[in-house]
Amino acid sequence: MGAIQCFVILSVLIVVFIISTTTARNYFLKRQESKQINARINCYPEVESQFSNFSKQLCLNRNCLFDDEAGSDQIQCYLSPNYGYILQDSPKEINNGLRLKLKRNSAIDSMFQQPIENVFLDVQHYTNDIIRFKLYDADNKRYEVRKKKKLIYDSKILINLGSDTIKTFF
Repeated sequence: MGAIQCFVILSVLIVVFIISTTTARNYFLKRQESKQINARINCYPEVESQFSNFSKQLCLNRNCLFDDEAGSDQIQCYLSPNYGYILQDSPKEINNGLRLKLKRNSAIDSMFQQPIENVFLDVQHYTNDIIRFKLYDADNKRYEVRKKKKLIYDSKILINLGSDTIKTFF
């Protein structure tokens, strides 16, 4: 095989390699972009209403991100991926569950005028069908109605219909 033939074959292989890596990189970039679009949290869910008066400016007024190039089936006004709260300490065990201490990510402006900075999230497991989530302000105590009776959860609920008969519901 001559030097020219080897050079031509090597050149063709290099061109094929460059094209295939560029194509593969573009494929993965589009796939990653598609995942990011699908992971968007709608910042303006009332856009579906005819009374919403949705606009780019109203979206930006909520400190949300706006995508001018979003398709009709994609979320156009969405929260920043870093929007929300950050876990502060290790979870603490409470009755039937865990308590998480969360702090608002202040690097991202809130869509609310007076956001709650520190939050407790209680997650309590009662049965396989009942999990309770309770979010509340860690810095400001709020009024809560006192519990008079201990709640008992059972797979069957008994209801007295006013006569001597009792009906069982699942």
